[in-house]
Amino acid sequence: MNILVINCGSSSLSFKVYEHTGDENDRVVCAGKASNVATRTQAVPVIEWSVNGEDHSRNCEMPIHRAAAHHMLVVLEQLAIRVDAIGHRFVHGGDVFDATTRIDERSLPGLRACLPLAPIHNPNSYSVIETCLERLPGIAQFAVFDTAFHSSLPQASRTYALPNELAQRYGLRKYGFHGLSYQYVSQRAAGLLEKPIDTIKLIMCHLGTGGSSVCAFADGHSVETSMGFSPLAGLVMSTRCGDIDAEVALELVRRGMTADEVSRLLNHESGLIGLSAYSSNLAEIIESAEAGNERCRLAYDVYANRLQHYLGAYTWQLGGADAIVFTDDIGTRSWKLREKVLRRASGLGVQLDINTNRSAPADRVSQLHLPGSPTKVLVIPTDEEQVIYTEVIDSLRVSQ
Repeated sequence: MNILVINCGSSSLSFKVYEHTGDENDRVVCAGKASNVATRTQAVPVIEWSVNGEDHSRNCEMPIHRAAAHHMLVVLEQLAIRVDAIGHRFVHGGDVFDATTRIDERSLPGLRACLPLAPIHNPNSYSVIETCLERLPGIAQFAVFDTAFHSSLPQASRTYALPNELAQRYGLRKYGFHGLSYQYVSQRAAGLLEKPIDTIKLIMCHLGTGGSSVCAFADGHSVETSMGFSPLAGLVMSTRCGDIDAEVALELVRRGMTADEVSRLLNHESGLIGLSAYSSNLAEIIESAEAGNERCRLAYDVYANRLQHYLGAYTWQLGGADAIVFTDDIGTRSWKLREKVLRRASGLGVQLDINTNRSAPADRVSQLHLPGSPTKVLVIPTDEEQVIYTEVIDSLRVSQ
């Protein structure tokens, strides 16, 4: 049985096909990623894949995620790879979904109802689901939700200071995101630290080319996270503003913008692209800043400053962390950002090994701290697809 796992991000679409044998011989037969999808960047859209130890790539027009899904399925067809079931990452399940769900006529209306909750992610994922339903009818498909990981958030962390009746009526609370990534990374970190997962305290930084967040983890579950009711809150991101005074949005409405226009501004035209007017890609921002572009320099500084803010706050909230973990594309690749953020973090118990940090490969686990550092610094490439795959296999077993 082959399981296709699709991880639809805000600016990318990752995919893997797992061959499920029912024993320890399960393997990935094909893995790939469509990058620079529906983005304003200097880089061209490209789909890359690896099969039988060989790497391939193809430049493609991908103005929307539906196009990325089409190119992915064409690659699999050309490789003659059969698909027996599909698992989709679905970012925001709201109060409708708190566990992996089969996609069918009963669940599709609920998925559609969740589209406004994550305006960058959910519509993209839903369009990919539609594409797969059209191209592969009859194949069992499942939605796996990022928000499920944060269902353990304490009431004090998940509750907004709004009138209680209003908040309950509209589901206005913190949900948290990147849960699939945090589920995988926390398990790997526990193994590296050689401690039971319910005894470690982690600050995990999921820094992506689209969305980014931070999670405080203790007692085996999420206790705080930077994203909130939607993936808009928290860190500065590629096109999202992160934390702002809510009155800013209201002032824009008073000045004539509609709610949809404000949403587009904050989700699609802010963050790094808004600050720099150059790129939504942090690597390009840093390069241009180092070449003297002052707007890019400010964008870089604001990005790093917000991340430092959360690292300090979560260290205090946890009463100290066993480790700070960096994951996803920016987290694993940008040694410059890690150094900028952590070089003055001795007050957090961090003793960064500068040389190790600069030479750390992006594609495998690395430990970046000096010997004896009270707080460890880890780079752990995430594998959300592995989590989705496991959820699909478990769901298929239950349905049999």
